[in-house]
Amino acid sequence: MDSPFAAAGPARLYSLLLRLRPVEAGTLMAFSGDMVHAAFLDWVRSAAPEVAEWLHDGNRRRIFTCSSLQFPLSQVRLREAEERNIHLPLFVDKTYTVRITLLQSDLFPLLYEALMRSSTQGMTGKREPFMRLGKRTFLLQEVVMSDDASAWVGFSSFAALVEQARERKMGRVESCGLEFASLTTFNRLNRHNKSYGDFFATLPLPEYVFPGLAVRWHELAPPELASCVQFERIEQYIRDDGVVIGEHDLRTHYVTFIKHPQKGFIGRCTYQLRGPDEPVVQDEWLTVRQQIWLLSRFAFYCGVGYKTAMGMGQTRPIERI
Repeated sequence: MDSPFAAAGPARLYSLLLRLRPVEAGTLMAFSGDMVHAAFLDWVRSAAPEVAEWLHDGNRRRIFTCSSLQFPLSQVRLREAEERNIHLPLFVDKTYTVRITLLQSDLFPLLYEALMRSSTQGMTGKREPFMRLGKRTFLLQEVVMSDDASAWVGFSSFAALVEQARERKMGRVESCGLEFASLTTFNRLNRHNKSYGDFFATLPLPEYVFPGLAVRWHELAPPELASCVQFERIEQYIRDDGVVIGEHDLRTHYVTFIKHPQKGFIGRCTYQLRGPDEPVVQDEWLTVRQQIWLLSRFAFYCGVGYKTAMGMGQTRPIERI
């Protein structure tokens, strides 16, 4: 199916939080990323059925990401519940959150329409459930959207990210940190020996993280900005050990989807980007280290690794462990 969006590439990136309250008390799986993904498609379907059908077609759904429903619990307790697949209680007087990122500008008015429809229903006293996760329904309390990466919200554009990277002055060794806040893994195709089969990689090695982000940049960036990230240069820089892991605080983690368990990791990792830089050969190109720094900021919106549209790979840049 042809894209229902305009031919011009996407321009802006959004990350917002939805604050929700359950309609009634009950329980829900600790990890619900696949349920939130289905709920998002329902919102889009209500506003634009042809777009929802297009998003369902293959990997095209990856122009947005969804988190799992976030409970008002400590991270230690929530991670334990995810690993043990415990159903957690929902209370009508508590607030729960879902994070949504939009990687195509045209999705924003569709989500805005769904949000406004829910708001209008509240003003008329007829508050219909805004989200259904399994058998549980939720009302929309608030939408949080500002420019604060520490709170997992923000907005930017591809052009702004490129300009920030262009202005970034690199020292001899530059640190670039990422926090992997939800289960992250990489679905690797074994091209070296088919007899061993494919596998899930459970460490954020540079060769897994940054080439994957470069592919996503080329899939999503406007044509005039796609060449700012050069896949071959990034791969060669990594092969030459230009990027090495400096510090990390990582641990193995597990979640359970409705139909299967999934293994991966969570935690923090800093990468050392080692110089010196090669000269920039064209005005619109960045140095390879500026490109990697750019991708670390892009990861805040697009996520890292496998099933980012279903709660996995929620990532943000950090300065240090």
